[in-house]
Amino acid sequence: MGLELSRLAETVERVLRGAEVPGFDIDVVSSGVVRSFRLSRDGRRVAVFVDLLGSDPRCGFCRFVNHTLWSTIARRIREALRTAGFEEVSVVDVRSGADL
Repeated sequence: MGLELSRLAETVERVLRGAEVPGFDIDVVSSGVVRSFRLSRDGRRVAVFVDLLGSDPRCGFCRFVNHTLWSTIARRIREALRTAGFEEVSVVDVRSGADL
């Protein structure tokens, strides 16, 4: 099961690196939006932890991103991972714990 989870983790990372931030030429991992992810033991569910504020509150990118854009990012992450075969995908704000 460990090898299978390792392959699934690689799949999650690859899929997330393919999900772009709308309006920017950067993916959700490279941009710092995605902080981490966690797979269920059975490999059917994944939780993706995102940081809505970023590490620097003076960051222009962080101030620009509004609620609509965050909703779009969360939807794109869910759709991409469901297409990759995950049954349940949660996108969680690391600071508040809210499911987006």
